[in-house]
Amino acid sequence: MSTVTSATVPPGNRMPGGSGIHAANLTYSTLLQAGRDINLQQQEPLSTEPVTKTETDAVRHAWVAEDSEGKEIATAPTVLAMLGRDERVVVIAGPSGTGKTAAGLRALSELRPALPGTGGQRLRLRLEHVLPDWDFVEKDKFLLPAEHGRGYLLDVSGESARWEKPDATARRFLGHAETLRRRGSYLVVIAGEHGWPENDPDLGRNVVRAVTAPPGDRIARRHIEQLHPQVARRGWLRESVPEPDERGDAEADDDRGRRSPLTGLLRADMQPGDAATLAAELSRISESGGTIKDARDLVLRWRERVSTVFRETQDSADDRALLLAAVMLEGLGPAEVLSGARLLLKDQKTRGIRDILTGRDLATRLNAVQAKSDGQRVTFSHLPGYPAAVLRHFWRQLSDVQPNLISWVKQLTGPKGLGCGRIREIADLLAQLAVDEGDLRPLDVAQTWAAAGDAGQDGAARLLARVARDPALGQEARTRLRSWAGQEPRANATISAVVCRGSFSKEYPRQSLTCLRWVLGRPERDSAVSVAEEALRAMGADTRLLPRVWDTVNRWLAEYEQPDDRNHLAARRAFLALLHPAAGHPTATLLLANALDHADTADELVRGWSAALSVPALESQCEKVLTAWAKAVADGALDADAVVEVLNHVIRENWMTGPLSTFIAGRAGTEYTSQSVVDLRERLILRWYDTRQPHPKPRDIQTVEPHHPTRLEDDLSPSAETEDEA
Repeated sequence: MSTVTSATVPPGNRMPGGSGIHAANLTYSTLLQAGRDINLQQQEPLSTEPVTKTETDAVRHAWVAEDSEGKEIATAPTVLAMLGRDERVVVIAGPSGTGKTAAGLRALSELRPALPGTGGQRLRLRLEHVLPDWDFVEKDKFLLPAEHGRGYLLDVSGESARWEKPDATARRFLGHAETLRRRGSYLVVIAGEHGWPENDPDLGRNVVRAVTAPPGDRIARRHIEQLHPQVARRGWLRESVPEPDERGDAEADDDRGRRSPLTGLLRADMQPGDAATLAAELSRISESGGTIKDARDLVLRWRERVSTVFRETQDSADDRALLLAAVMLEGLGPAEVLSGARLLLKDQKTRGIRDILTGRDLATRLNAVQAKSDGQRVTFSHLPGYPAAVLRHFWRQLSDVQPNLISWVKQLTGPKGLGCGRIREIADLLAQLAVDEGDLRPLDVAQTWAAAGDAGQDGAARLLARVARDPALGQEARTRLRSWAGQEPRANATISAVVCRGSFSKEYPRQSLTCLRWVLGRPERDSAVSVAEEALRAMGADTRLLPRVWDTVNRWLAEYEQPDDRNHLAARRAFLALLHPAAGHPTATLLLANALDHADTADELVRGWSAALSVPALESQCEKVLTAWAKAVADGALDADAVVEVLNHVIRENWMTGPLSTFIAGRAGTEYTSQSVVDLRERLILRWYDTRQPHPKPRDIQTVEPHHPTRLEDDLSPSAETEDEA
């Protein structure tokens, strides 16, 4: 894989250190300067992301090792001992809420192995999460990562119980151990309570079963003491907390603190992750000047305050609608929030002057549902987490409201809706609701957003990408995305393509490519196909993803040869999408520059063009890409020598096809009279008749080995040694 930096190149200059790419204007000034060639034939491993400092601080400095009876919890020490005995893959299995992830991180962070090439020096591992980027773990080919000196954590707890072939899957993970050993790295797999074949003598040998988690109250206390000392200084965990309320009534507040101290609300049965999150949230409340009442409400997840609000508004649909509108439209003005509430109630009638003059003022009504208003904007910033708690209460306790709530959100966030500028924030609220409730129905708004322009599409991508990463709900969300991609309704296909245009494609590139293939196979080139083409170009423009994208598209071209297969059309559309030059998406630039020095890349380009030109339905698209190539050569965005070399071979093999004959000979009514096309024709003709150059001959496509590793490989990059050939 090449090391790539952005460069602005003066017109006409050849870029140093690369493959001779030219740049003639600033439209393509984001050309990439390659330190060495991109290895297009090197299969990339699963994506990873660094373990955050917050996570490492928690397991290093705020670790709780004993259960409620003071006995040591054996999970992390047992894993550490196994890793220390040179077991490179260890599995932690058990039910949710037993601290498996924290135990794995603790063991990996405590390990100090002697890494290869360090002269026996013992170093701390670099910790990374591995993202489970596969459609079907048993069937798909993928590489597990194996960089030097890494501690990898792979969480499959949300899907292990549904594996069709648990034995084969377990062998796949455990078989990675030898590669990790050569790289001085380790892998901890987090599995669910069921699924991993523990009874098998070989496959169960590396399993550590998590049974007991540290008490949640102790975790919260330790985090506060070690990581959030400002909370400890407030004294909220002492038995009594004399703190004046807003009226300055210190005695009454102190008495309330004595009756129900905060420490009495911290429960031992809180899940470890919830306890750690609670400590961080208490820190934020402390920093914002919150009171012990706020802290108590936060510990109770606002249940008491939400219940009180609902009890007091039991007979007022207007006030409950105002609360929902304030949650969704936080940051807008009181009048806009009121309009949103009336939209929910479908209340368009004009109130009489008597009702207006005798009703409660809007500020009082907002205050009654715990919202603050300064006349300019409505906010819940003083109650972090309260809006999410309100949504959960509505969703769970008033379940009949769910369809109306979803419909209302769609109205609010329409192109001219009150909440069109808050789609990102609403997406976060709905994603949290889906994860908290284990319910995918809040995702239904994404299909409407996908058809609502850029803001809606960005919100849809944000919503689905967030849920797709959740350990418990993510596998189901990713399955839904693949299902939508292949469905006939354009909105469903569009939303799947939109998600693949964002961060999801970097975290789950294989599943993104699967979704895009299904969308690109639609019979007509509609807006869903256009979004998919744009998403594929964006993936190809990422030099980290380009080898994977290029390898996948070439594999599609080879595998899907039957014209009646929707994947046949998808593969050829994918090729044309990648090769269409576009500002900010320099995939064609990188591929053609690479083709100058590597014959196999040139052969793949010729093969792709031949495949695309053979599909009558793609004639217009082929013409557009050829025209774009001519313009890009004139602008200096594509290397002229590479274009001429590739196209002359394509012409030799596909002379009689419509798009090529039109490109060479011209056709009335087309734009092939543009100067850039005329100039490229001249280059092709001169090259064809240049006796000093060997005449381009048809290449024996069948003899080309597209996956033969002819590029220089990075010693530190993972090779195909870990690939499952099953």
